[in-house]
Amino acid sequence: MKEGMKKAAAWVLAGCLGISLLAGCGKDGSQNEGTGKAGESETVSLRFLDTSPSDVRQAYFEDVFSRVKEDMGIEITYESTPLEDAANKIMVMATSNSLPDIVTAQDNWLGQFTSSEWILPLDEYLSGQEDKFADTVTKIVWANQKEMYGNIYTVPDGMMVKGIYIRKDWCEEAGINIEDLRDWTYDDYFEVIEKLTNADKKQYGMTYRGTRGAFDVIMTYLQGFTGGRTYDEEGNCLLNSDECLEAFEKFTSMYKEGYAPEESINWGFVEMVDNFCGGLTGTLNNDSEVVVSCQNSMDDSKWTVLPIPSSTKDGKIYNTVNAPYSYTISKDCSNREAAWKVIEYLSQPENNIEYCKQVGMIPVMKEVGDDPLYGEDGIYAAFVEQLNNPNMVVPTGYGPFDSTDLQQGPLYEEIQKYLLGEQDAETALDTICGLLEERMKTYLDENEGAVVDTPKTMQ
Repeated sequence: MKEGMKKAAAWVLAGCLGISLLAGCGKDGSQNEGTGKAGESETVSLRFLDTSPSDVRQAYFEDVFSRVKEDMGIEITYESTPLEDAANKIMVMATSNSLPDIVTAQDNWLGQFTSSEWILPLDEYLSGQEDKFADTVTKIVWANQKEMYGNIYTVPDGMMVKGIYIRKDWCEEAGINIEDLRDWTYDDYFEVIEKLTNADKKQYGMTYRGTRGAFDVIMTYLQGFTGGRTYDEEGNCLLNSDECLEAFEKFTSMYKEGYAPEESINWGFVEMVDNFCGGLTGTLNNDSEVVVSCQNSMDDSKWTVLPIPSSTKDGKIYNTVNAPYSYTISKDCSNREAAWKVIEYLSQPENNIEYCKQVGMIPVMKEVGDDPLYGEDGIYAAFVEQLNNPNMVVPTGYGPFDSTDLQQGPLYEEIQKYLLGEQDAETALDTICGLLEERMKTYLDENEGAVVDTPKTMQ
């Protein structure tokens, strides 16, 4: 590993993770008072809604909630709903004034949630505490919320950043030195994909995503030609310029020319991970959460993670950094002070790092101690290096509106039509950009004072 990258990885210890517990503070809206240890006051009951349930997440939350009851006398009922149904379910509960006290939310829901006042601003609770959180939270997540909505509304449960998972054994066979790829461009990436492909041996260099989420990775690549922007200040989509169209054709050529399995046009997240871990594909562009799957199903000697390639236009790394799920306090919360104390408890360094290790995320507190997984030689090093790289830019997303329906349909269906020869690349990209632009301009028209978000950096 290069010396500069080793120093960057040390950011985990100095800037990403933490040791101190946030100070508790009561706010208006509390209806019950007892939030001390069990036996010292009456037990307070709260409801917690998990919008991305899994066996691992449920087991973690149920365990930590038992500790919350023992330590603070707060009893929490765990509830869940599948992610694909979550936005609609929350809307129904909000309109009937029956939202759970704490709701895990996605960033792309915040436009609707904040304009409808379904969740509460957290600025007062966080006052004086912000510097205990990692720069990824303060300079990206919260900076974006303040820019878009005027307040802070969430406390992330962990951070996600993408990397390129790659088969070390395949690279060795193909004569590729992985150390040479730690400072690579997209042109280098496409060349590696070609070299790792051997259709006769059922080995393909690229794990292609064909269904929901298919445009996410493509959009980040295109944003290397727009300076990280999705729209201009008036809401016009920038992703279908001539330059972006050429880049779109280059990216999708990896599938069209046989460097990805033919069936991958129907792959989503699960199929991508399964086929990389199973030995069908040699690279996988995905979030840090995939680390857990690789550790559970692959020999460590056969894989590693590289940073996202840099733009061939300006040399910067454009990479999504986000908090996929964050804690929010709902408007229907029965005891806001108790709800905040629960969020504090979940954010304690020892709890946060325990959770992040289980689900493959980067902790949100600044000091948790010297944990080798997040150190310069740990498996998360490539993710952490990017977060500390002065050339990394976090591009803008789809917008502050709810884009769930677009992601579940046209954003990948238009690409599939092109890949199947039913339309040309320009039509596919123009259609996608037209849908996004229409949605963005509608949001701006309906929300006086709303602005288009801008790319963020860690600087």
